[in-house]
Amino acid sequence: MLGPLAYALGRLPFHHRVAQLYETASSWRTVRRTYPGIYQNWVTSKTSGQPTHGAQDQWFLGDTKLWDEFVSHVRSRTALEIGSGPYGYLVWEHWISRRIVIDPLVERYRSQQKRMSGESLFTADIETHAIPAERVVTSLVGKIDGAIICRNALDHCEDPFEILNNIADYATSGCYLLLWSDIWHIGGAPIGHRNITRSSHLMDRLLDGLGFDILQNGSTVREPGQVIEYGRLARKR
Repeated sequence: MLGPLAYALGRLPFHHRVAQLYETASSWRTVRRTYPGIYQNWVTSKTSGQPTHGAQDQWFLGDTKLWDEFVSHVRSRTALEIGSGPYGYLVWEHWISRRIVIDPLVERYRSQQKRMSGESLFTADIETHAIPAERVVTSLVGKIDGAIICRNALDHCEDPFEILNNIADYATSGCYLLLWSDIWHIGGAPIGHRNITRSSHLMDRLLDGLGFDILQNGSTVREPGQVIEYGRLARKR
């Protein structure tokens, strides 16, 4: 949103409050520009009752068998999204029995969307926790049996490794993990972001140590040369 200034400010040490201020301003700009169209698409998806995401996404890579197994497993279980941003993943998936979102700004996103149309994608049936993801929601420990989605969030947080540890604590055996993040910003991290590691191998070892088996690597979504990305579809042992 700030262009070159965002990268200049990003040279300052990561500060959680500054990051949240940036995310709030950035999300409001996004909502004002895109929400009317997003909202209409969301209404359509809600009416259909079918999955909005599918086998062609960044994690399943066209593997329809794997996608069908995922849908069958998750449908009647609990799914958790960590760091949803203003639109996220789970708000679109009305077919999942229980949906939970942890994002420190989720109430602001809800308010921004209601200012635009009177209704938010974060409906009352979605359980929300407006806290930093580094803080454990004790009532969710060992209770997420369907899937955990964490997309484009780890590099926006103060302690990415603590969040990964919390994810492992939330997940029960058989729970899917859909994980994607920029892990290294090659030209320097802009404001509101941080570098984590250059090593995808290290991230793989962390997931393994936290009890996840990696099913396959996800696809990249950025332009080459901008960042080192890390995307994995995994499942808790």
